[in-house]
Amino acid sequence: MEKTVLFSETLKGSGRTYFFDLKQASNGKPFLSIAGSNKNQEGEYERVRLLIFSDDFEKFAEVLGKAISHQADTQETA
Repeated sequence: MEKTVLFSETLKGSGRTYFFDLKQASNGKPFLSIAGSNKNQEGEYERVRLLIFSDDFEKFAEVLGKAISHQADTQETA
């Protein structure tokens, strides 16, 4: 059974592309799929995917926010 896509966005970074897809699982619950793609030394694309389930959205966002704040604070003091 195919997953229903609720939201999809692509982010092209420097040397890497990120794919954000919010999908609906067969049980009706949403989950977030984050994939990163970049070229390896042989010129082939490698893709890594992370799934975050709806029960963990808030916790994931909180820790991600902390990590980003920490990096911003580190850059300010450097």
